[in-house]
This record gives sequence, C-alpha cells and structure tokens, in this order.
Amino acid sequence: MSTIRMAWRNIWRSPWRSAVVIGSMALGVWAGIFMMGWATGLNDARTVSLLDDNVGHGRIQSVPFEESQEPSALLPRLDAVLEDLASDTSVTEVAPRLVVQAMIQSGSGAAPAMVLGVYPQVEPNLFKSARNITEGRFLEEGAADEIVLGEELAKRLEVGVDDRLVLTFQDLSGEVHSALFYVVGLYDGASNLLEETMLYVPALNIAQQMGMLDSTSTRVFPVAHEVCFRVKDPYAMKPTMERLRSQDSLRLLNVFHSSRIESLEQLKRDETRLVFKEWRSISPELGYADEIMAQSLLLFMTIILLAMAFGILNTMLMAILERTRELGMLMAVGMNKRRLFTLIVLETLLLSFAGLPIGLLLGHSTLAVTSQTGITLEGVEQGLAEFGMESTIYPVTVPEFYLPIAALVFVLAFLSALYPARKALKLNPIESMRVL
Repeated sequence: MSTIRMAWRNIWRSPWRSAVVIGSMALGVWAGIFMMGWATGLNDARTVSLLDDNVGHGRIQSVPFEESQEPSALLPRLDAVLEDLASDTSVTEVAPRLVVQAMIQSGSGAAPAMVLGVYPQVEPNLFKSARNITEGRFLEEGAADEIVLGEELAKRLEVGVDDRLVLTFQDLSGEVHSALFYVVGLYDGASNLLEETMLYVPALNIAQQMGMLDSTSTRVFPVAHEVCFRVKDPYAMKPTMERLRSQDSLRLLNVFHSSRIESLEQLKRDETRLVFKEWRSISPELGYADEIMAQSLLLFMTIILLAMAFGILNTMLMAILERTRELGMLMAVGMNKRRLFTLIVLETLLLSFAGLPIGLLLGHSTLAVTSQTGITLEGVEQGLAEFGMESTIYPVTVPEFYLPIAALVFVLAFLSALYPARKALKLNPIESMRVL
C-alpha cells in the first residue's frame, strides 16, 4: 500500500475528530479571506474617495513647474496634450488647471492658500470637491471675480457666501498683485487640511490678472500649469502612462526636426519636457497604504493559520499516542524511519489541505456576493464621512492572496508535523507493542 493512501485512511480512523479539524481549518481560511476582502474594499473606498476629491488618477506637468512651481512654467502645447488624452480610450475625464500660491485676506484675518484656477465646465466632472457645494454654487463659465472656499477656510476667515476677499499673489513679471473676489460657494472636501488651504477661482480670470493671456484669446483652454485626468481603472494605469510618454517623445522629436521656429523663446517652450505622474506618485501615502495593507493582511492570515496549526499539532500528538502499539508493530515488521516520518508528515498535510479548498471556496463566494450587495456600517456614518467615504462598504475578491495562503498552510502544516513525527521516531518497537 502506498504511503499516501495509508496516510489518507489513517486520518479518517477518527472521522469526527478529523472533521472538526478540517472544519476549523476551512472556517479559519474563510474568516481570513473575508477579512482580507473587506479590508481591501475599505482601503479601496478610501483611496477612490481621495482620488475623486482632488488628486485625480493622473497628472501632467512641465519639468520646470514640478521643480520650482513658478507661475511662468506653463504647459507647452496644451492643445496637443489634450488631444493626446482625448485619443486614449482609457481616459474618461480631463481638467486643465492653473496652480498659484497666494495669501487670502478677509476682514477677520489672513491665511496662505493654494489657488486653483479651473475651467468650470470640466472641473466638476473630474473632482468631487467641485460638486460637493454645501452653500451657494460653484463657479460659472467666464472670467468673473468669483471664488469658492472650503468650509474650514471659511470658518477660519469668518466669511460666507456674498462676502468679499482679497487675493495677493505675484504676476509673471514678479510684481505683487492684489485682486478682489466675491465668495459664491463653499465646498466640503474629504480632508479638512485641504479645505483650509485650497480654493477655486476661474482660470481665465486669474490668468488675465497674472498676465498669462489677454482677453482676445478664443481657445477653450488657453493656459494651464497641469492637466489632471481620470481613467477607467486607476489600478491599471501603466499602459496609459507609457502611451502618453511615447507621444510626448514624438512631440519633442518633431520639434527637434522642425525648421520653422518663430523665436528662440518659442523653441525653448516647445522643447520643455513633460512629467507624467500617476496617483501613486502624486500622493505616495496612498500607494504606501496599499503596500502596508497587503503586508498587514498576510500577517493577520498568518496568525489565524498559526492558531490552526496548534490545533493540528495537538490532534496529531493524540493520534500518535493512540497508535503507539500499531506504530511499534510497523517498525518491527520493517518500516524504516524515513517512511514513518513521511507517513506522519503526509497525514498532517492531508488533514490541513482538506479544509483549504473549502475555506477558499466559501471565502470567495462570500466576497463575490457582498461585493454586489455591500455591507452597511450603521452608527459610524459620520466618522466615515470625515474621510469622504460612504457608510456602505463593498468588499472585493482577493485572488492574489490565494496562492500565498496555500503556501502558508503548507509551511505551517509541515512545521506542526515535525514534533509528532519526531515523537513517533523515538518509539521503541518492542516497548510500543506492549502498550495496550
């Protein structure tokens, strides 16, 4: 009889005990997988909320703007960049922006601010902050002297809708410039820190006041420091980023071979390199959170399986004690120590792996169902809302963890088999056969 067949028959000598161990392993694997899927869904909801709030899935800037944040470092050939994005089928929304550092003043105080010059016709399509207007309205198209503040900044400055504010900033010539704006709305962002520093003004207005363009421009999006965009799947952005970098390299090559340059200044602008960033580069903490989450989930699963391993160890020790006479007889009729060791290890592995597929199937099925129905966390709606998250969490299936879980089960089962196997190898055949 083969060793594997003998091991399989041995574990079913005590069907109830073996069924309890297998059921415990299946339950542990199911619980671990479900917690993995739930935690991953919670983290994904947080990530998506922050990406939708202000970060976006991808961002394009010029190298000089990334290095210095100078107002004069505008994106070269903005129309060509927008055409490249429009031609990519994975890109769903695009929003050019101006980014200006300024001081904002009211009758009650002043604060530093990051001014986003936006185009109102596209900004709300991309970012949730521009849609979550709690009071008043968002900006309208045109170059009006309108401004939209975060609720936290409005509280700090003690202003509301229809109040007036003064923005102070440097124009392209380096001179300090002040402008009066009227508050037309307040927004609620996912982060209070952003609400205290980020505000919206019309891009055409701030561009004209900074000397970036004159009132005769007829282009829909005449200037921008950066272009933010969204894709269908934020976790599969590598092909999109590679296509955009390839198109930019082709643009630079065309500039190099072009012989019709109006001026050296125009040539310098056209030769400006672009920086293409995905959300993990824009907000590294979000990427780190994914990595830490994956490591934490595997550690959590290891703890569960380690507890299961102690149960299996105890079961195998009981089996060795109950079969002392039988093992002694097997050794007396010629079973060598290597085969006896293999037999105990195989029994332990079979006992462990019998529950693994059941747990994997139950876990995957549970996650597949709850990913459609969601799990509502009653009583913590306000806490989740502070992070811009809904109270209903949708777990996700985590097939990428199934192979590591199987490897963990194998390693822990093998380790838990070593002590019982060592115990069996130390048995004396003659003394063991005397045991009743």
